Amino acid sequence: MREKHCIFPGSFNPFTLGHRHLIEKALERFEGVTVAVAAETYKDEMLAPEIRAEIARKSLADLPAVDVQYFEGMLTDFLKTNDCFDIVRGYRDDRDFEYEKELERIYVSMDRRVNFTLIRSELCDISSERVRNAVKCGESADGLVSEAVVSDIVKLYGNK
Repeated sequence: MREKHCIFPGSFNPFTLGHRHLIEKALERFEGVTVAVAAETYKDEMLAPEIRAEIARKSLADLPAVDVQYFEGMLTDFLKTNDCFDIVRGYRDDRDFEYEKELERIYVSMDRRVNFTLIRSELCDISSERVRNAVKCGESADGLVSEAVVSDIVKLYGNK
C-alpha cells in the first residue's frame, strides 16, 4: 500500500528532468506529491519563485497526482500548513547523500514528525546548474528539461 502524500522541496532553478525522475520514483511510494518551491534560498541567480513554480507546473502537467506550490519562510512551517511531514529528497552521489542526511537531522530536530525519504537519482548528469550553464553558452537544453519548457528556459536563462 502506498503512503498518502509527500512534499518534494527545493529551489528548482530551473526544474529539470532529474527532478521529474525523482517525482516519478516518489509516486511509486506515495499517492501524491507536492513540489514545494522555496522562495528564499542562499543561491545566486534565482528567478522569482512564481516563475520557477510555473516552469515546474508545465514540466509536470501530465502527472495529475502532483501539485506545485511556492512557499516563503521555513519548510517546517510549510509542512505544518499542509499537515504533511513526509519529505522526499534526491541525491546523485555520496556528497549529495551526506548533505541530505545533514538536512534530515536539522529538520527532524525542528519537528519530530518529519520523515525523510531519500531517492538516488539515475540521472546523475542532470542538474539545474548544468542547465543554466548550457543555456548561457548557447547549448541545447533538450534532454535536460521537459520539452514543454525548453523555449521558456532559453528565454529566462540564456545570455545572462
